[in-house]
Amino acid sequence: MTQKTTPFGKDQPVGLIDYSVLAMIFMLWALNYIAVKVSVDEFPVWTALGVRFSIIVLLLVPFVKFPKGQFRSLLLISAALVPGHFGLLFWSIQNTASVGAISVIIQVGPAFSVLLAWIFFKDTPGIKRISGLIIGFFGIVFLFYEPTFFDTLDALIAGLGSAFFMGTYMVLVRGKNQISPLAIICWSSALGIPFSFGMALAMEAPIPETLQKASIESWLGIAYAAIASSIIAHGSWAWMLRRQPISFLAPLTLIVPVLAVFATVTVFDEPLTLHMIVAGVIVLAGMGLITISKAYK
Repeated sequence: MTQKTTPFGKDQPVGLIDYSVLAMIFMLWALNYIAVKVSVDEFPVWTALGVRFSIIVLLLVPFVKFPKGQFRSLLLISAALVPGHFGLLFWSIQNTASVGAISVIIQVGPAFSVLLAWIFFKDTPGIKRISGLIIGFFGIVFLFYEPTFFDTLDALIAGLGSAFFMGTYMVLVRGKNQISPLAIICWSSALGIPFSFGMALAMEAPIPETLQKASIESWLGIAYAAIASSIIAHGSWAWMLRRQPISFLAPLTLIVPVLAVFATVTVFDEPLTLHMIVAGVIVLAGMGLITISKAYK
């Protein structure tokens, strides 16, 4: 049997360990939406982010060196992730009527990455990717017309903005193979700490007071987001990328919003309407088309 080749060498046969690790990754990412919701119910957004990034840096910095000559790249990545992706994501989850809907909206990040690569790098998408873009964005528009979301449309728009900055991040890290995934997580977090705590000092309640009053559940939520989602899940994902081709892995990530919706409906007793289900299927179909076409390009 001929082995396919990943960017890091020949891939390994897909076995029980691969499926077990993937199941763990997707479950950790799905449950992260619950962890974030629990944390921002008590922590203001920027304080929560500052604490999250601090935990990540404290745990990773002893093991991850700063990549030489990459300060500008990491600064741009941090700008896309911290005020852009994470800032808008935490705010949208704090103010939404449906965390599950936000988890679906975030999936259009790859669509934005395709658009940005098209605009700035002349990376012209083929007919499959263009079709996926149209289908995915139609699904988002359809989701916005769900009547139960009319009072929190600003949260859905913020979620869409978060997806845009995730797409920006995907474009920024393209070709940055000299920076390891854990280095990106560690040092983009480190660069984001001053901004996060600066915003907290300017806009939110005094940080010491917030930290003292926060419940154990909120602390556990932030710790989960930092350790389980950012370090363990993303670190394991980087390991999987070294074992298996992206053509196998990328389409599987569409399992995450399905698990996230199921989890949020179960934990928060969120309504799951037929309108939401149809919109979610449309979005995931469009993103699946983009993901598969990119994987096999």
